[in-house]
Amino acid sequence: MSVLFRNCFRPTCLVLFVCLITSMVSAETATLIFKNGKVITLDFKSKIAEAIAIRDGKILAVGSNAEMKPFQGEQTKVVSLDGKTVIPGLIESHVHALRAARGELIQPHQELNSVAEIQAWIREKVKEVPPGRWITVPRTDITRLKERRRPTPAELDAACSTHPVYMNIARKNVLNTRGFELIGIRKEGDKLAGARVIFDEAGKPLMMEGGGGAISKLIPRETVPPEATREALKKLHAIYNSVGITSILERGSRVDEYREYELLKEQNELTVRMTMTIREQLRSAEAVREFTKKLGLITGDGDDWVRVGPLKISVDGGIHWGSTRLSEPYGEKRIKFYVLEDPDYRGDLAYSRELMAEIFEEGQKLGWQMCCHATGDGSVNEILSALEEVNQRLPVKGRRFCITHAYFPSGESVKRSRNLGVCYDTQTYLFYRDADAINQIYGPSWVNRFMGLKMFVDAGVPVAINSDHMNGFDPDHSMNAFNPFLALYIAVSRRDIYGDVYGPQQKLSREEALRCMTSDAAYISFEEDKKGTLEPGKLADLVVLDRDYLTCPEEEIKQIKPLLTVLDGKVVYDAAQDSGT
Repeated sequence: MSVLFRNCFRPTCLVLFVCLITSMVSAETATLIFKNGKVITLDFKSKIAEAIAIRDGKILAVGSNAEMKPFQGEQTKVVSLDGKTVIPGLIESHVHALRAARGELIQPHQELNSVAEIQAWIREKVKEVPPGRWITVPRTDITRLKERRRPTPAELDAACSTHPVYMNIARKNVLNTRGFELIGIRKEGDKLAGARVIFDEAGKPLMMEGGGGAISKLIPRETVPPEATREALKKLHAIYNSVGITSILERGSRVDEYREYELLKEQNELTVRMTMTIREQLRSAEAVREFTKKLGLITGDGDDWVRVGPLKISVDGGIHWGSTRLSEPYGEKRIKFYVLEDPDYRGDLAYSRELMAEIFEEGQKLGWQMCCHATGDGSVNEILSALEEVNQRLPVKGRRFCITHAYFPSGESVKRSRNLGVCYDTQTYLFYRDADAINQIYGPSWVNRFMGLKMFVDAGVPVAINSDHMNGFDPDHSMNAFNPFLALYIAVSRRDIYGDVYGPQQKLSREEALRCMTSDAAYISFEEDKKGTLEPGKLADLVVLDRDYLTCPEEEIKQIKPLLTVLDGKVVYDAAQDSGT
């Protein structure tokens, strides 16, 4: 018998020994156990478990009902799932939640899918807007309008001729006659500084490119008090919880917005974890250094609730705007659709390859993870070339450089990405709403690789799927819809809103798709050791579903509803309470 063990039997030491054992047992006692369920752990073995134990916001154990018994104490709350499915908390890896919260207070978003719906919305708006005030139509995209074109001034006049009406769509400003008159455009030949005015065959103004400065002088910019924005943001976070979202990546914000999240955390009012992407159009290595010094933050700063993510620049435009950078000229059909002029136009490119290499290298030296907005295959190729140049001087692999959007991957770009350790985040909802238009305007070869998720997954390139939510509070009808089960359905089925399948070879399995919203999404922000799977030691973020994600009919995936959303071991959404039952 050792001296230590013998000494424990002395009266004083015996008490201490008993206390120590009791403390050790207590430390391993769960506060909450879910049992009798189907727990999709997404660990490296893809294990399906029966139960999960939680303590102090962390997962204590995952396994069978019997294996949870040692962790059950008198104070442990035990919940029977009655066979319900559990998945890791979903990570929405590309949102603009603060922007959406602020925008909803200024003008609630409404999804508009046709010229008739735009007209109906304007007619309702006239009833509440004082005479003489501008009416601004909520954002929509021509790829999503039934007519696949912008409304004409005459169509806007038919809805309202008493108020000036303004709509920005696909980088063109469309106004009704009253609106054009107020900015001084009445007939062909009239000009506006900084704008290209397009006239119809009768010589009447049809639309204009640019001229935003003149319009902004006429339409006062509305402001919202920070307190009101904060309250709206909390409401939006609660809606995120209701669809199973426990973490978000704000994908293009400023430092003051980061501070708003810090304040919510300090007030214990956060119901999502947030990693923030800082967006700034930096134009030199020196600018990166100065910005970093002024910011006083770097990737990884913060904690499990509020963290600093990458530094982001925008390299090209977008498919909705007609400015995405392609590897080929737009051609007659795309030029006509977007109402462009240059037949050799390939899309916007805001940075040269050399300048990108300079920015990326300096950012990496300072400790930033870097991120780029790039929608087209042409811009992605330029980014990869810039990274390959940097890689000759400074190893890039392991830095998890992230390209966001990247709608048209190719076998070659995916191979280059794998060699550089590049990650991606992309939006399946855009496939859902825009694939039909892409098929018509770009052609079958483009739509078949549009959102080509399987290429990434098969090559071992981490890819997160998300929404790019920016306006509206409705999970299914926002700009863009942020219902994660709709996103998963699209990734699995490759069906668009009309039920058509494009590029069936790009379909993901259900587990592959789920990993794109959990473990891969955690990986792109260096958080895979904390969340994304249900394993001991990780954060207790999970969702209980109303049906089995892995086996329910495919069409039902988009109908899945969370019954419970658990964050940090605490219930932040309960469907029973929400329904009043």
